[in-house]
Amino acid sequence: MSQLPRSLACLVPLAALLLGCPGSERKTEAGSAAEHAKVLAPIPATEAEFLAELVPLPEGAEAIEVEYTITGPALTGTMTTQITAGGQRRDQWELVSTLGDTQLRAAGVTIVNARQIWTANEGHPGELSDNHLAELARAYLRLDPPARAPVMESIRAWHQLLAEQRKAAGGGDRTELLGVSCLETRIAAQNVCMWEETGLLLRYEGSAFTIEATKIDRQPKLAPDAFTLPPEAAGATRAEPQRDYDYDEILTEIAAGSYGNVSLLVVGSKSIPSLRLPDTPAPHDD
Repeated sequence: MSQLPRSLACLVPLAALLLGCPGSERKTEAGSAAEHAKVLAPIPATEAEFLAELVPLPEGAEAIEVEYTITGPALTGTMTTQITAGGQRRDQWELVSTLGDTQLRAAGVTIVNARQIWTANEGHPGELSDNHLAELARAYLRLDPPARAPVMESIRAWHQLLAEQRKAAGGGDRTELLGVSCLETRIAAQNVCMWEETGLLLRYEGSAFTIEATKIDRQPKLAPDAFTLPPEAAGATRAEPQRDYDYDEILTEIAAGSYGNVSLLVVGSKSIPSLRLPDTPAPHDD
């Protein structure tokens, strides 16, 4: 049963470059960076504004769309991924197998918004899990305005620090696709080239198939309901929560320059779809 691991972002050592190692303390470095990252922009006053700063896109982009081709032995397909500042994401894919005399087709979608993550093969209710970013944003909005400033100052310093770390890491194993530099990583027999600032893969090579980006649109026109769950998601199998979070405590940690738990929340929101081959039944859709 061949598939692209659903939690690929958590398997790649990339998480340390994107968000800092979960549980690590960066108070000294972040504190120094915070001195140079004074609050120059207005403090977010809405959930959307907070999340856009917590999960930004490079060069201030509001949204990015990437189109992919999928190829393999007797297999072809396409995938389109849309993401926004704030962590929303939509992956839609279609695979066609031409092995033998019978043509088999599989299609599916993953939708990530601030509250939920839903993934399903076409015609099935799929699986639904919670996304914790909305609850963190609500906890932020419960703070008195003076208490929000140190949180935002620290988040901005965090992203500045991550950018400096990526730059200091040098070239590494890198290549360029469609004008974007991506980090190459090998996991077992899988090769991945990741656009670190966005959490998007630009190329994946595995034993079953290869996925490669063919087009990047930095100003896509998104459908108004692109990140709204469809009615069939109401029948989805709900995943058990992996752990409970104290959102008020996470905000306190952020203000103190500690980013371990917020890293876990952000990485957890960057869901990468599990692409099932046409002859492979989808899980949790009984």
